[in-house]
Amino acid sequence: MMRSPTILIVEDEAVVRNVMVTVLVHGDYRVLEADSAAEALEVSSTYEGVIDLLVADHTLKTMTGRQLAEKICQTRPGLRVLQISGYAQKKLEEGEAKAGADFLEKPFSPKALLEKVREILNRPRAQTSP
Repeated sequence: MMRSPTILIVEDEAVVRNVMVTVLVHGDYRVLEADSAAEALEVSSTYEGVIDLLVADHTLKTMTGRQLAEKICQTRPGLRVLQISGYAQKKLEEGEAKAGADFLEKPFSPKALLEKVREILNRPRAQTSP
């Protein structure tokens, strides 16, 4: 039997994080969660299994989701990343987010989240950092 993919969610808004966790668990994913970049780094460094996808809010208190992804990818090369944000993608791309990065604008429906996660996980794992 194949293992369920593992997703690390980093979202500082508890309500949003809890909804995402519920949706993904019902979608048959194993979910790790963190409410800050520091907690996400701790989870990533102590979790012994494979993390298939990082879903990170773009605007965390101490760093951006992109910066967090780059740090985690130093020890987990090939990690897939999905950025989420209440800001429009165009605005993020004008700033520091990489064009072409996977992005989901808040608010999003449970169906949209599951479809985006499935799309990303169905791609071959990259060997480069975000």
